[in-house]
Amino acid sequence: MKRYLVTRPKDTVEVAIMLHKNTGKYSFVNLTKGHICLCKFDSHAKALQDMEDQIRLGKVINYKEIG
Repeated sequence: MKRYLVTRPKDTVEVAIMLHKNTGKYSFVNLTKGHICLCKFDSHAKALQDMEDQIRLGKVINYKEIG
């Protein structure tokens, strides 16, 4: 499991990108707040691309892999 430290305008959270065994899709899991994002992605890379999109939109400031 890869984990990321994500800095947003209002806070910093730890998230993981995890595979749903029943669908084969990936979702962000906010480990800090205990929340599973409803968004589903076809691959880990597509989830990271969404993170880049969130940076462009100003919803995320930056992120870095922590494990």
